[in-house]
Amino acid sequence: MQFYDFRLAPSPTKVRIFLAEKNLEIPTVIVNLRKFEQQSAEFLAKVPSATLPALELDDGTVLVESHAICRYFEELHPEPNLMGEGAKEQALVLMWHDMATLEGYLGIQEVYRNGQEYFKGRALAGPQGYEQIEALVDRGRKRVEVFFDKLDRRLGESPYVALDRFTYADIAAYVYQGFAKRAVGTDPAGGRDNLTRWSEMIAARPAVNTATS
Repeated sequence: MQFYDFRLAPSPTKVRIFLAEKNLEIPTVIVNLRKFEQQSAEFLAKVPSATLPALELDDGTVLVESHAICRYFEELHPEPNLMGEGAKEQALVLMWHDMATLEGYLGIQEVYRNGQEYFKGRALAGPQGYEQIEALVDRGRKRVEVFFDKLDRRLGESPYVALDRFTYADIAAYVYQGFAKRAVGTDPAGGRDNLTRWSEMIAARPAVNTATS
């Protein structure tokens, strides 16, 4: 088994935190996205999507997408539970993960990939080139504000994002908050007391510190 990672990228970071919470160590290969190593013929032969993270299993199967990889490890190592127990909990974790991804992360990506010269001609991840759309930068900033307002309200009702305990939904939202600091240029926790309380609590978790330091 082999994990393909790049520490500055948000999606692999979610998997690293997940593995650290489960106290799992997986052989890792670093693929430098800034040097476009994901576009090399060798990597594309294994991962045609040219994206990270990726997990190569012992039988040669390659899993991509952080959620799928984490679900795989949850089934193999169910404790501590991070994906919810029973139908209701699992649905809530998935619901909040998807909202964080579709409303928060994709808004951040609109700002990040459409507003930097570095991504000119590569506004979307993957092997196919896409041109930047300048108007998406402003729209992305609005989407980010709306999402983190929503998350702050939620955290005023619940100590954690999806349930009354730490789950994969917290991992995703925490990683996206950190990504927003770099991509948008402001800390979403600023002026949001509930988000501040929660993010400080998540940052203090030993596994989170190990996976992100």
